[in-house]
Amino acid sequence: MFKTLRIICCVLSALCAAAAIFIFVYFDMWGFICIAAAAAFFMLTLLFKRRQEQKENRDNPPPPAGDFITGRVPRTPSDRSDTDSDSDRDMDVEGE
Repeated sequence: MFKTLRIICCVLSALCAAAAIFIFVYFDMWGFICIAAAAAFFMLTLLFKRRQEQKENRDNPPPPAGDFITGRVPRTPSDRSDTDSDSDRDMDVEGE
């Protein structure tokens, strides 16, 4: 829904900006109304973009990232088993 609203507001913003040229030519200062409308539609475009990104992050959160204390966070359970088996191999080598 937000994607559709973004497209509609972007098109309306471009149309208002284009119409402002002709309104300035024929009606002098009344063109500022079109410029204000174009700015308002552009701000709505940015608002809908931010809302869409928030919705996408809420529905599909990004994978966890490690930090300098915990280190690398495994993405899948198979990655976790690989790190465990590496530590077991290191212990076997030290024990021999």
